[in-house]
Amino acid sequence: MLDYVWGPAAETAVATLGRRGLDDDAADIDYVQIGSLGGLDARVPASLLRSRRIRISGSGAGSVSTERMVAELPAVMALIADGTLKVPYTAYPLSRVGEAWAHAGRDRAVVVPD
Repeated sequence: MLDYVWGPAAETAVATLGRRGLDDDAADIDYVQIGSLGGLDARVPASLLRSRRIRISGSGAGSVSTERMVAELPAVMALIADGTLKVPYTAYPLSRVGEAWAHAGRDRAVVVPD
């Protein structure tokens, strides 16, 4: 499960994953927390951790080693360069750097030479 929301929505999602009873269930669950649009915290019931094979992990800068991240950069940059991977941004000339710092859009602010 890929969770971009977290918060109360994650609490509801994990509550539905808990097993009721002792029926065999061979399914492994990988729950990956990616974003926190719905809140910064979420409770995970102890009963879920005892009743299912579940792995909860995060996806972010600290979830992989620096060496691996650096090793993957050339491939990611190539995907951005050829348009396969879309990275929305708003370009601001250096003379308007203050506007770039105040940028609040969902895309990234990028400062470019004048």
